[in-house]
Amino acid sequence: MKNNILTIIALLFVAGIIVTGCDKELDRPPITNVDPNKILEIKDLYQIQADSGDNYLFADDYMLYATVVMDDSKGNIYKEAYLQDTTGGINLYKLSFAGALKVGQYVRINLNGAKLLEYNGKMELSFVDVLDFGMSMVIQKSNAPIEPVEVTVADLYSGEYLCELVTLKDVEVVAADTSKTWANRLGTSAANIKLEGCDIPANTVVVRTSDYSDFAGDSVPKGKGNITGIATKYQYPGGSPTWQILIRTPDEVNLDGPRCGVTE
Repeated sequence: MKNNILTIIALLFVAGIIVTGCDKELDRPPITNVDPNKILEIKDLYQIQADSGDNYLFADDYMLYATVVMDDSKGNIYKEAYLQDTTGGINLYKLSFAGALKVGQYVRINLNGAKLLEYNGKMELSFVDVLDFGMSMVIQKSNAPIEPVEVTVADLYSGEYLCELVTLKDVEVVAADTSKTWANRLGTSAANIKLEGCDIPANTVVVRTSDYSDFAGDSVPKGKGNITGIATKYQYPGGSPTWQILIRTPDEVNLDGPRCGVTE
């Protein structure tokens, strides 16, 4: 009898542990039934910011479906990513950990707890108050990359491709920057390298590179060609915009042809 009582007590104790463990796992269950009325596109986020201003807080389970077009694996950004859908692109900022997203993933993002703001000309979706971004993201497809759109420097100036993946055609590093590296490998900030287009040399684009990137100490190429990356803009209040491109990997920098106006 005593043994039976001890057995029952032990079973109840184990059952209590299981129930407690299940309760902890269900603190924030994944959203499996998505409300079709709460699905947003990137263009909707821009409109919300335009209507409501900076630091708009999502307080409900609104969903965003988009493709990762830049991740932080090469160190040029940190705890960030860029997402793109058929309506535009946006920067995901202040993620809770590095390596949260990978280029080519098609993901569903729960916006609950995220904030919208325009930071000096660039639209950001900040997750600074979301403790575990992993609980806000569900991978729909692991390998569904978006192909870059081919553009000129003049096209970037239109603002149509902000935070989107592009390939800049027929550009070269300005002569004054050809002796430099993309950034300072031992630095703690970032560096700017200017590109100019062969069609309108006065139109320039800045290649903005972090000192912490894997390729910070690489010499910039001296030739003409194409460069693929994320189109961004920096514009402080009252100032003129500086159009930028962020390199995802140096493998997408193909500036090895003869310089503008030079024939072989």
